[in-house]
Parts: sequence; C-alpha cells; structure tokens
Amino acid sequence: MTTALDELEHLDDAEVYRQLEAARRAMSDDLLRDPVTLARGLDRTYRMRPHLRIIGDALAEVGRGETDRLLILTPPQVGKPVYDQSMILMGDGSRKPIEDVRVGDFVITHEGRPRRVTAVHVQGQLPTVQITTHAGRQTVAALDHPFLTPEGWVNAGDLKPGMALATVPRPATEGASGLWPEAARLMGYFVGDGSTSQVGATFNCSITTASDGVEKEVRRCADALGFTVNLSQAKKYAQGKVRRLNVSGGVRQWLEEHGLARKTSYTKRVPEAVFRSTPDVIAEFIAGYWDCDGVVTSRGKDRDGQPRKDVAVELYSVSRELLEDVQHLLLRLGIRSAIRIKKGSYNQAEHISYRLFIIARDDVAKFRDLVTLAHEKRSETLAGHVLPRTDFDPRLMADPIVSVEPYGEQPCRCLTVEDDHTFTSDDLVVHNSTTVAEWFPFWWLSTYPVDKVAVTSYGDDLALRRGKRIRGYVEEYGDEWGLRLKPGSGAMQDWEVTKGGGVRSVSVGKGLTGFDVNLLIIDDPHKDRADAESEAARRALHDWYSSAALTRLQPDRSAVVAIQTRWHPDDFAGRRIQEEGRIEEGGRWKVIHLPAVADPKFGDDPLGRTPGEPLPHPKIPTRDTVRLRNWWVNRKATTIPRDWHALYQGDPQPAEGALVSEELLRLLRDTTTVVEPQKIAVAIDPSGGGRDTAGVIGGFLGDDGRVWITDDVSAAMSSAEWSTAACLLANRTDAAIIYVEWNFGRDMCVLAIQTSWEKLQNDGEIPKGKLMPAIAPVRAKQGKLLRAEPIAQQMVQDKVRLRGVFTDMEREWATWQPTDPDSPGRIDASCILVYGLIPDANEGAIVHAPLPKAPQPGRQPSSAASAYGRRIG
Repeated sequence: MTTALDELEHLDDAEVYRQLEAARRAMSDDLLRDPVTLARGLDRTYRMRPHLRIIGDALAEVGRGETDRLLILTPPQVGKPVYDQSMILMGDGSRKPIEDVRVGDFVITHEGRPRRVTAVHVQGQLPTVQITTHAGRQTVAALDHPFLTPEGWVNAGDLKPGMALATVPRPATEGASGLWPEAARLMGYFVGDGSTSQVGATFNCSITTASDGVEKEVRRCADALGFTVNLSQAKKYAQGKVRRLNVSGGVRQWLEEHGLARKTSYTKRVPEAVFRSTPDVIAEFIAGYWDCDGVVTSRGKDRDGQPRKDVAVELYSVSRELLEDVQHLLLRLGIRSAIRIKKGSYNQAEHISYRLFIIARDDVAKFRDLVTLAHEKRSETLAGHVLPRTDFDPRLMADPIVSVEPYGEQPCRCLTVEDDHTFTSDDLVVHNSTTVAEWFPFWWLSTYPVDKVAVTSYGDDLALRRGKRIRGYVEEYGDEWGLRLKPGSGAMQDWEVTKGGGVRSVSVGKGLTGFDVNLLIIDDPHKDRADAESEAARRALHDWYSSAALTRLQPDRSAVVAIQTRWHPDDFAGRRIQEEGRIEEGGRWKVIHLPAVADPKFGDDPLGRTPGEPLPHPKIPTRDTVRLRNWWVNRKATTIPRDWHALYQGDPQPAEGALVSEELLRLLRDTTTVVEPQKIAVAIDPSGGGRDTAGVIGGFLGDDGRVWITDDVSAAMSSAEWSTAACLLANRTDAAIIYVEWNFGRDMCVLAIQTSWEKLQNDGEIPKGKLMPAIAPVRAKQGKLLRAEPIAQQMVQDKVRLRGVFTDMEREWATWQPTDPDSPGRIDASCILVYGLIPDANEGAIVHAPLPKAPQPGRQPSSAASAYGRRIG
C-alpha cells in the first residue's frame, strides 16, 4: 500500500514538513504506553536495557491504577541511562564512539577520505541540542559545534528546521577486514532469517527460507567457506515450501567470531567486519539481509490511473539499532534511506517495529544496480524499476533537519583532524571546534495533566535537579500532549501546568504541607550509610512518611513509588516491607528487586536470570556478558562484604550480635606469610534441591598450627554440582581428605563424591591415575550456633586465617544471626573444615561417622593423597 511518506520525494518542502509533523503527532499515543517507551522515543541518549523494561511496565501498572505502592530496589547507577557518545566513521570503515577515538586514528572527512586525528579535546559538560533529520538520524552536539550546510558552516545552536545537513556518500574507506563476498552474504542471511538462539550448552545454526534462489545462495556461500548445509525440514505454507537449512562444519566458531552467536531479532547487529569491508562486499551483506527481511513492491498506479514504473524498497525489523547500521551501510553505497517507527499488533498485543525505506527513485536505481537479490519475486520486482537515474553522484548528500531541541548539559569532546579539519558524527559532517524519577513524572503529567506530583529525595539539591529536568521535558516535549507551563510558574522546585497539575520537588522530611499529592515519588531517601544507620534519622524518615507524606495523598487517584539502594534492614524499604508486606504475600507493596548478581534466595528473578547471572548496566551493552560479569566481579572484589550485600544485592543484614566483626575478618586476611601445609582438606555442607547454597570450602593446616582458608567455591548447586565442584577443588589443591556433613543425605553424599570423581577422571579433567582423597563423613551433634561459636573464638585467638578476600563467606560470619532462617552454608563448611583439621577445637560438637572396616563394593580404596609439599607465600 502506498503511503504519503512513500511519496515524500515528489512533494515540496512545506508539504513534506506538514506530513512529517502529522506523523509525529500520530505517534504520541504510542509513546505514552509507559515511561520507558516515552523516554526511548524522545531521547536518543536513553539506552534500553532489559531491567528498564521491567521497571517501565511496573510504572505503567501504577499509572493504570493496578497497584498503588511500588518499591524498586537496585544497585547504584543502574537505573540511569547515560549518553552514548556520537558515532564516528573511522578510516577503515568501522564506527566507534568519539570517547574511544585516539590520537593517531584515521577518520573520514567531508571529502570522503581518511585523515589522521592529531588531537582529542575533552570539553567537559556543555549545553547541547539534539538534532533530528528527515532520514531519522539523531545527533547531540554542543551549541557552538559547526555542521556543514549548503550555506556553509553553521553552529548547532543556530540550526533551524528546514536547513539541510551534509552527509558523505560512498566514503573512500580503506577496508581491511579481508571478508569474502560469500561470507558477507551468508552473514546477511543469518542476520535476516537465521536462528542462532541458545540451546543448552550450544546454539542453533540454521536459516529458514521459502525461496529456491535463497536456498541456492546459502548453499553456494556455505560451500565457499567450507561449511555444510543439510535440509532438516520443509513444510508447505501459503507462501510456498518453507525450508530449514542447518549449517555445520565449523560455522559455530565463525558465528562466535563475528558476534552473531546466541542472538535474537532484538539483539542482532551488523558484524564489525562488514563495516570494515569494501563497497562490493557491503552490497553482498545487504543483498543477503534484503533477501530475508526486505520488501520490494510495486507502487501501484499514478494520478492518471496508469501503472507506475518505479518500486518501493523497504526493510523491517524490531531493532532500530540494526536498521541504523544498515542505513549507514547504504550511505556507504551512496544510497539515501530513512527510518520510521511502525506500530501494529502481535498475538493481540501492541507490537512496535521499525521500517527503513529507500527515499527516492534515483536511490532505488542505485540499489538495483549495486545489490543483487536472489529472492525470485523481489529480484523480479526490482528489475521492473525501469526509470533511469536523473541526477549525478554528488560528493555530499543533503539531509533536511526536522527538529532542533535543547538537550541540557552533556559531556562533549572534539577532534582535531589533519588537512581539511572535518569528520563525520552520526553520519553528519561536523567541524573541529534519565531516569525513572524524571521520565515517570513527565509521563504521569502527560497522562493526567490535572494531577499533582511530589518528587522527594534525601537532599534539596537532588530533588531540585529532578524537578528542573521534569520541567525541561515539559518545555521541550509537552506541546505534543497539550502540556504547557502556567504563566508565572517560575519556581524550579514548585511549578504548575495550565491544566492544573504540577510538580513540587523537596527533600524528605519537609515541604509538603498544603500540597495535594496524587503521585509521591521517593528517590534515594537515605543519603549514605551513616544516615541509614542513624536510628534518629531513620525514625524521622518513617515519621515523615506516615504523618506528613501519606496524609497529602488524594482519594481520587494516588500512588507511591520508591526507588532506592538498600543500606540497612530498617531503612525505608525494609520498614515498608515489614509493616505492609509484599503483594505476593497478601501485603500492599509490589517489589522489584534487581540484585547485581541473581541469587535464588530472593525467589524468581524479575529478568528470568539464572543464579550468578549479572544485572545489565547502562554503560555496558547487554550482549557483552563477559564485560558485565567482570564489572560486577570487580565491584564485589573492591567492596566490603556488608556493602556488597546491602548496596549491590539489596540484602542488608544486621551487624549487631554477629559472630565475628568485619574488622577482625579484615585483620585475618593474610596473603604474604610463608607457611608449610601439613594437611590439605576440602569441607562440604551439602545443599538440598539446588536452590540452597552448598558450602564448599578449601584450606589446610599449616606448620604454624593455624587453619588457613584458601578457597570458597560455594554456590546454589545440586548434589551433582557440589560434588563435582568439591572434587575439582580437591584435585587442584591436592587435598588429602574431603570432609562432608553427614546429617543431610548420609551415604548418598559419599556416593555423590565418588561418582563425580570417577566421571571427572573419565572425562579427562582429573588424571586417571590420581587417587581419590579420603572421604570423612561427619555428623553435627549440636545446632549451628553452638558449632559456629567455638570457631569464631578460634578466629579471635588467631587460630584461623584467610588466604585472600572471601566476600560472601566473610559476610555470613559478620552478619548471620541465630534466628536467621537461611542456612549459612559457608559458615557450616568452614566450621567442618576447622573441626576436621583441629579436632579438639570443640570436642563433641562434630563427630566422625564410622569408617568402613573393609573395602566396599564399587568403591575405590580411600588412600589419602600425599601431603601438599609446596611452600605457600
């Protein structure tokens, strides 16, 4: 179906801008689906992460009245999307954020040639504007940053809608990827109709198609790369015989190398090697992708009722980022394209996707001449585009500006480039020269413009910043929803809109008298640990919430949303959960708990993460799981146990009455003293069904008479997993004995260890000839407290030392209370280790189970491994 937007190239400028404005207004209702969709639609610096979608949906439920109490618990800094620096086109065809550009790098100038960067200037926080073009490009720049227009260089702050900005078609990049055309085309097929989703420990490698021509091309490209293609299934549908082509023979490693493994339609991107390729190779990738997800259709009849001679060439995806990659590649071929949002429905639910379309007849002709499609119908339709080109290839292309809007202060950088002193930022030629507490109130006012919103925080300054930012959104975007500031409403901390609603921004504890509240937002109610641990400060906060804040809520529509990092068991969130309870337990509050690392002790993870899986971070791509995991591992390693579990895991524990102080545990860390191991052991406190933590601790008795704890590999594990972990640790440390608590599982624990040892030897992970350590089942005669107290005393007497930093184990010792229902597996395992290596530490607390007096059927002899003779330290 032909739309007005498809006809843009035939209209004059005034009509183009009128239709664009109408389309923008039509999107307004879609953007108000939830605060995150609104932020993402209006703010190009707002980078989506999976946990933000969870938060956005929960906030929308509050807006719809489905819940009126929402508590969001996150680690520091993960709820605040930040500006990703402008993408710079490098000399080799790759793109990188300007913050990653270094002196000596080569960038593409406005003449389309690579030139060397001679200096990088960090300019700090500067006022900026966001520029949006007709083609859908968006870039953020400082007010005095010059852009190239037909009238010459114009500063960003002086740009106006209707002006045209320069883009560089067909830049002379020096492609160095060495990518074969067949490889690029096969990548296009995998990006389009390929399945590389995770399956167990591996992932799929298949391509689905209903086209004979595409199947032939897949087989040709795979054969050229040495891969094998097998037809796994074919089914008849209305569009023809749909085939699933399984690719093997080394393709998995190839997909891993190019970042295409384990991807979905939402996470696929153009491989880096394609950007660094020559135009002919880029055209092959585009052809493969267009064969899958592209559309080539006749434009119907012209105004005289005659069949038109040109065609529409489009591409659809749920990923705007992927289409932006393709838009850049098309520009490298000299082809202009634009991106628009597309709304629809799927399974009776709203579905948002994006459409990329070739702008003009001349661009379609270029596409026809440069990109060879294998899909029969699309290729035939494209060949029917018989209109000849009517313009010459220009050195620069124009992209009209749709809007220039204030964007607040942002971190800015600039480059000095040799020769012509220009570079491209987000494909535009330039010259040398956040957040739930903010977007949610704006979304609420856009939806309910008569409501009053109170934004509170621990200090006036933070609350004022929130209020100013919300006010800025009203000034920049409010016209879309009839939201305008009331004349004379000049106070930044207390302002109104013309329809009666408004925002008051104050610190917790004051400022709400006489102000009716429909939405109360409490953002970071505690300034720091000292504030949260002050009983007087906590009492004042709880009293203010009960006696002042809640009394201002209105009967017609009201809700409370709190966003905080945990500090103390009785902090704002802790008191609310204790007094009013969680929804799933029959209480009042919906709680979104997002720990830095998923832990089964918190129940089902909101993101569906498996135990140990990291939380996304705004500054780290979600797909970069290695970097994410390393980030949180580093945070854990550099944070004291109490802060890690409170701030990052949202699980504060009381320090009063703990068995051992944090200060003592820090003093027990010793990685330098030279000591000779006399007996090396592994101790196990088994878990239940895989959800509880199994304690697996390693250590040795030194020639100084101390027990040295060297390893902690405890985790939520099944019996097969903890027994395997214990065997691997015993093998690595040359342990002579494995102590295992016999209370849980009895002989099954011994059997699990023996079975795991045999399997690891059969798998080659433990040498075949290595004897299994002796297994010493032990039985606890006393409760956890009576067992743990003597070991704590051993620590006080400097009879136990730590060969490193053991964050989780130290946290259990420094916070566990006798009334705590959780089973402290690390405490139990470390107690078993000490009792085993120093039997007289507390005579009678733990006893060894009877050892067999004769060889048992199916068991290896339990000879002890030789003493661990190397010197430690």
